[in-house]
Amino acid sequence: MRVLSIAVALVVALPLGCSVASAQRAPRGTGESSLTGIFESANVAASRGDHANAIAGYGKLIEAGVRDPDVYFNLATSYAQSGDYPRAILNYERALVLRPNESKASENLRDAEKALEEQRAELEGEATIQRSSSISDAAYGSVSEDALGYVLLFANLVFFMALAWIAIGRRKHRWLYPLLFASGAFLLTSALGLATKAGLLRDGPRVVTLDDRILLREGPDPRAQLRGEARGGDRGELVDRDRDFVKLRMVSGLEGWTAASGVGLIDRDHGLH
Repeated sequence: MRVLSIAVALVVALPLGCSVASAQRAPRGTGESSLTGIFESANVAASRGDHANAIAGYGKLIEAGVRDPDVYFNLATSYAQSGDYPRAILNYERALVLRPNESKASENLRDAEKALEEQRAELEGEATIQRSSSISDAAYGSVSEDALGYVLLFANLVFFMALAWIAIGRRKHRWLYPLLFASGAFLLTSALGLATKAGLLRDGPRVVTLDDRILLREGPDPRAQLRGEARGGDRGELVDRDRDFVKLRMVSGLEGWTAASGVGLIDRDHGLH
């Protein structure tokens, strides 16, 4: 079975030798040695195929305030090995937020998406997952904020130096004009990338649906009229909240309210689970 072969590949990819930098990112007042011990115990459980204890261990670190790509990566891989592909997708996405250029996380994310599609296709026929919510997210997804920031600063410097040279009467240097246009293009591109990373071009934080079927309704009430449904692993944006309900706008354009428990935020700073 194709799904099993992908799962085996994900098992091999688990980085049990990764650093315990997660302990350094914990809030003050949390024992570093205890966090390191939890991390190591979770890695041991993962290496033995004890996915439940591995997931519980990595989850304790995240609940303690740890925000580390290695922890999210290992948690995602444990979910993938246990067959919970939507939660694997969510946590690979979280790892990529913190380390955008991580090729193994990107590769495993694609494998988890493919495994989920094939698992669903075996039961229901052809199935696809709704992925990136915008062209800009797809274009800048693998570029770090630091890299975009450096490009922005450099392009800004070159642009205004070229503009100053032209302004003080050095028009005879025609090469200044291509330099001005090129630096201006880089300036706009990097600024757009930073705006995308900051979520300024989105209506809300990015989400992944976790349950196999998410019912989207007209209002924040389980009795409200049904508008449609999303499937586990689909991407969207959170555009409103009301108590234990959230309003989603899916990649397909479908909008509706659903229980917050069936949705995971890619960007953890917004306070969902």
